Amino acid sequence: MSTPRKSSQHVYDYAIIGSGLTGLCIANALSKITTNLVLIEGGDTFGGFNRSVSTPVGLTNNGLRYLPSTDLTQKSLAFLEMLLTTNLNPQAKECQPMNYESGGLKPFIGFGDNPPPFYEELNYFASTERIETNLEPHEWTQLLFNNYTGDFSPRSFVTKFNGENSQITSVTINGQKKINAHNFIYCGEIKALAGLLPEDALSAKAKAKLTKNQYWTAVCLDLLHAEKVTDSAAIHVLNGTTQDELGPCVGRFLNAAESSDGVTRQYSQWMTFVDGEESEDTEVIGAALKKVKRQIKRAYPTALDNMSFERILVVPEYSGHGDLKLSANQSLATYQNMWIGSNTISAQKNILGALLQAELICASLGCHPLGAQVTTIVPQASAQADSPASES
Repeated sequence: MSTPRKSSQHVYDYAIIGSGLTGLCIANALSKITTNLVLIEGGDTFGGFNRSVSTPVGLTNNGLRYLPSTDLTQKSLAFLEMLLTTNLNPQAKECQPMNYESGGLKPFIGFGDNPPPFYEELNYFASTERIETNLEPHEWTQLLFNNYTGDFSPRSFVTKFNGENSQITSVTINGQKKINAHNFIYCGEIKALAGLLPEDALSAKAKAKLTKNQYWTAVCLDLLHAEKVTDSAAIHVLNGTTQDELGPCVGRFLNAAESSDGVTRQYSQWMTFVDGEESEDTEVIGAALKKVKRQIKRAYPTALDNMSFERILVVPEYSGHGDLKLSANQSLATYQNMWIGSNTISAQKNILGALLQAELICASLGCHPLGAQVTTIVPQASAQADSPASES
């Protein structure tokens, strides 16, 4: 693997934009058929939200990670295992989510008549069974990157897609450099496409719809507690007694472990969501974080005493509904050498949506590990071929 040192005239077979889980899966699969690839990443390193982070209790996932126990989850993990050539040994474990009410922790049975605006995002975590694997998501991305054989271009922000004769021909990086390719797979923020694509790629109505759709920013809080707080491994769904626009949070406590100072402590990870339109307001983010802490303290009164570590992560466009009509193979109707791998296109959420979208595109590109034998579930109800005139 290398950073690209090709000439400005070099043409890659594929350019993959975004090195999160979806982009890495696609890049890894394409590596089996060509090495003339480039993986373009705006950040300093690969992995996106699924990279590893260093904490006083060792490496851990970059925020709360979770897999519900469903047939789709088993299917997506089988695809991932084929890419990794590693057995993840997925195991379904019964673990009833918990919430706090009437002075104690009780089984969570739903939101009743008052679901939060981001109900679908939270409901992803509410399964009574979850899947655990012998490798964590941050280890998946490391292995996928290790097995990738093309070029890697970090700190490279795509500022424009350039097209000619109904084909995307290149991407402009950081406003100046161009990278040429025969095919492009976009795994970045879907909303940004309204400004990145050539003018004729989407109608004015489609661009407006894309930018006005509902997107959610994930607000994540990792805490290292001064001592062991609980033996419970359950997902906690916490909310106050008063309904407000901030809504509930989800989180869980990891196993207690010895930290770098030799003291046994417990790590926990929490997540809530704010409207993407409001997420640039630091006061909104601050209020969401304060509410998360209030709800943790309400359920576990001493959990926040003498905290030794706190990590905040804000992930724009973490989830939502990227309403962009695509051809059945997930390419743009107007520029069919560009595929959309953004997980907000998928009807499934979180890790599951990322893996299913990656599998769908790999099948479309002919690089799925099972080849022509694969039967892929289309995770988007509107994934139908559309003529440019009907793009909306």
